[in-house]
Amino acid sequence: MKTIATLVLSAVLVSSMALAQSQSQQPQPPDPTAKAPDSKAPPPKGSTTRPDAQAQQTDTYIGEVILVDGTYYLRSGNAQYKLDDQGKGKQMAGQTVQVSGTLDNDVLHVKSMATR
Repeated sequence: MKTIATLVLSAVLVSSMALAQSQSQQPQPPDPTAKAPDSKAPPPKGSTTRPDAQAQQTDTYIGEVILVDGTYYLRSGNAQYKLDDQGKGKQMAGQTVQVSGTLDNDVLHVKSMATR
Protein backbone atom coordinates (compact mmCIF):
# COMPACT_ATOMS: atom_id res chain seq x y z
CA MET A 1 0.00 0.00 0.00
CA LYS A 2 2.82 2.34 0.88
CA THR A 3 4.47 1.59 -2.48
CA ILE A 4 1.30 2.45 -4.43
CA ALA A 5 0.91 5.73 -2.53
CA THR A 6 4.56 6.58 -3.22
CA LEU A 7 4.11 5.81 -6.94
CA VAL A 8 0.95 7.94 -7.17
CA LEU A 9 2.63 10.80 -5.31
CA SER A 10 5.68 10.55 -7.60
CA ALA A 11 3.47 10.56 -10.70
CA VAL A 12 1.59 13.64 -9.48
CA LEU A 13 4.85 15.39 -8.65
CA VAL A 14 6.39 14.62 -12.08
CA SER A 15 3.19 15.75 -13.84
CA SER A 16 3.07 19.05 -11.96
CA MET A 17 6.75 19.72 -12.70
CA ALA A 18 6.21 18.99 -16.41
CA LEU A 19 3.18 21.30 -16.47
CA ALA A 20 5.11 24.11 -14.75
CA GLN A 21 7.99 23.75 -17.20
CA SER A 22 5.69 23.81 -20.26
CA GLN A 23 3.94 26.95 -18.97
CA SER A 24 7.23 28.78 -18.50
CA GLN A 25 8.17 28.09 -22.15
CA GLN A 26 4.97 29.55 -23.58
CA PRO A 27 5.16 33.13 -24.90
CA GLN A 28 4.29 35.70 -22.32
CA PRO A 29 2.03 38.69 -23.05
CA PRO A 30 3.93 41.94 -23.66
CA ASP A 31 4.78 44.04 -20.66
CA PRO A 32 2.42 47.07 -20.73
CA THR A 33 5.06 49.19 -19.01
CA ALA A 34 7.76 48.37 -21.58
CA LYS A 35 9.01 51.33 -23.64
CA ALA A 36 9.29 51.27 -27.42
CA PRO A 37 12.76 52.02 -28.85
CA ASP A 38 13.47 55.73 -29.37
CA SER A 39 14.81 55.39 -32.90
CA LYS A 40 14.36 53.18 -35.93
CA ALA A 41 17.02 50.78 -37.08
CA PRO A 42 18.93 51.93 -40.16
CA PRO A 43 17.96 50.28 -43.45
CA PRO A 44 20.06 47.30 -44.50
CA LYS A 45 23.14 48.08 -46.58
CA GLY A 46 22.42 48.07 -50.28
CA SER A 47 18.74 48.71 -49.68
CA THR A 48 17.12 50.68 -52.46
CA THR A 49 13.74 51.13 -50.83
CA ARG A 50 12.67 54.71 -50.26
CA PRO A 51 10.63 55.63 -47.19
CA ASP A 52 7.11 56.91 -47.76
CA ALA A 53 6.80 60.64 -48.25
CA GLN A 54 4.49 60.70 -45.24
CA ALA A 55 7.18 59.08 -43.11
CA GLN A 56 9.67 61.81 -44.02
CA GLN A 57 9.62 64.94 -41.92
CA THR A 58 8.67 68.19 -43.59
CA ASP A 59 11.18 70.98 -42.99
CA THR A 60 11.25 74.69 -43.80
CA TYR A 61 13.94 76.21 -46.03
CA ILE A 62 14.50 79.91 -46.72
CA GLY A 63 16.53 81.12 -49.66
CA GLU A 64 16.55 82.60 -53.14
CA VAL A 65 15.21 80.78 -56.19
CA ILE A 66 17.93 80.79 -58.85
CA LEU A 67 18.21 79.47 -62.42
CA VAL A 68 21.32 77.43 -63.27
CA ASP A 69 21.65 75.86 -66.73
CA GLY A 70 17.86 75.84 -67.24
CA THR A 71 17.10 74.26 -63.83
CA TYR A 72 15.63 76.06 -60.81
CA TYR A 73 17.30 75.71 -57.42
CA LEU A 74 16.80 77.11 -53.96
CA ARG A 75 20.04 78.73 -52.77
CA SER A 76 20.19 78.88 -48.99
CA GLY A 77 23.53 80.07 -47.65
CA ASN A 78 26.24 77.98 -49.33
CA ALA A 79 23.85 75.14 -50.21
CA GLN A 80 21.76 74.67 -53.35
CA TYR A 81 18.77 72.35 -53.58
CA LYS A 82 17.21 71.37 -56.89
CA LEU A 83 13.46 72.05 -56.84
CA ASP A 84 11.32 69.11 -57.87
CA ASP A 85 8.53 71.53 -58.89
CA GLN A 86 10.21 73.52 -61.67
CA GLY A 87 6.94 75.39 -62.38
CA LYS A 88 6.92 76.96 -58.91
CA GLY A 89 10.63 77.68 -59.31
CA LYS A 90 9.93 79.58 -62.53
CA GLN A 91 7.14 81.60 -60.87
CA MET A 92 9.39 82.57 -57.94
CA ALA A 93 12.69 83.04 -59.81
CA GLY A 94 14.89 85.74 -58.27
CA GLN A 95 12.76 86.02 -55.12
CA THR A 96 13.50 85.13 -51.53
CA VAL A 97 11.08 82.38 -50.54
CA GLN A 98 10.14 80.07 -47.71
CA VAL A 99 9.75 76.48 -48.86
CA SER A 100 8.09 73.71 -46.88
CA GLY A 101 9.12 70.26 -48.07
CA THR A 102 11.34 67.24 -47.75
CA LEU A 103 14.93 66.88 -48.85
CA ASP A 104 16.06 63.75 -50.69
CA ASN A 105 19.60 63.63 -52.14
CA ASP A 106 19.81 67.42 -52.66
CA VAL A 107 16.38 67.47 -54.35
CA LEU A 108 13.83 69.55 -52.47
CA HIS A 109 10.34 68.04 -52.78
CA VAL A 110 8.17 71.16 -52.49
CA LYS A 111 4.95 70.99 -50.50
CA SER A 112 4.46 74.75 -50.42
CA MET A 113 6.39 77.86 -51.46
CA ALA A 114 5.72 81.48 -50.50
CA THR A 115 7.62 84.75 -50.83
CA ARG A 116 9.22 86.27 -47.75
